[in-house]
Amino acid sequence: MDLDQKLKRWIPVIFIFAILIVLTFIWYITFPPSAWEETDPFLQMYIDFIVTRPTDAFLRLSTGPGEIVSWVFIPVYSLIIIHVILYMVGKQKKQQYTFVTKYYLVYLVLLGLFAISFQNAAQNYGWYLNPKFTNEAGMPAPGYVDTWTHITSPWLLGALFVPFALERYLGWDRKFMWFFIFAVLMIIALGWEIAETSDVYLNPDPTYFNYPMDSIKDIIMGAGIGTLLSCWFYERFVMDLGEKAWASG
Repeated sequence: MDLDQKLKRWIPVIFIFAILIVLTFIWYITFPPSAWEETDPFLQMYIDFIVTRPTDAFLRLSTGPGEIVSWVFIPVYSLIIIHVILYMVGKQKKQQYTFVTKYYLVYLVLLGLFAISFQNAAQNYGWYLNPKFTNEAGMPAPGYVDTWTHITSPWLLGALFVPFALERYLGWDRKFMWFFIFAVLMIIALGWEIAETSDVYLNPDPTYFNYPMDSIKDIIMGAGIGTLLSCWFYERFVMDLGEKAWASG
């Protein structure tokens, strides 16, 4: 490939990135300084939390209505360990008990640590709620980080379940993993939202106030975007890099 062809290939990419950089700068400067001053330094607070309180960050999780999910980090870490063990045993016996690669296992460990610590940081700092804004019932509105935690948690759940390849038991093509992961995350999302709504009726002092549009948003974040992220990354780390990586090393 000569120089002209290389330039022709990369000019559109460079042009698009230049536009994105300019638009990002404009996006940043169009906010008045007061808007940034009123926003918490989330990244700094998150880093401070995991550095100063690593046990609370990585080895506990209390969230949800009535703190119903208090020990979820145990099954999460257990599933990661199961994937690692099945991968190592499978390598020795030349069998695939769980469809993963070494790249996917590293990604799974990092995602698990981040999702759990991020959830704990949000709970610790009260990022789920924004007391500056209230609804008609006087309850605080969802916080700034509420959307992100509703993405990272189902993303992790999907990433943990997709290597089990449930579709192979029905003789389906591997691409149907998207259907099974979406079904699993949709069931979890609906169950979670039902629990939040029920908590309002059953608890005289509910942790969260659930209303329809916020609930729909959470379901879309959890089942929709969670499926896209977990399945897309699985395809990149396992299917694209291939089971060749599993066979070779």
